[in-house]
Amino acid sequence: MRKRDNMRNVGELIKKVLDKHKLSDKLIEYDAIDIWKEIIGKQLSIYISDVKIYKNKLYIKTNSSSLRNELSYKKTDLISQINTKVGKNLISDIIFN
Repeated sequence: MRKRDNMRNVGELIKKVLDKHKLSDKLIEYDAIDIWKEIIGKQLSIYISDVKIYKNKLYIKTNSSSLRNELSYKKTDLISQINTKVGKNLISDIIFN
């Protein structure tokens, strides 16, 4: 029983440190980027040169105009998939450059 209490205390301590330094939101953003890469898959990811999140917007840089066009049609669905998997409404828009 003592070990379980210690594990709970360590978990609470980690959460407090993450919250204090506002790192939990950053970790969720990294999860969202990983989820994005998982959704589009390896075949399409070779056409994407940069992915970042800034002010709840997912910025995708691609040189392929056809991919940009195709993904823009699916934007609402992509946002929904990412937010569902992350567990919160993190992404409000996707910007394709």
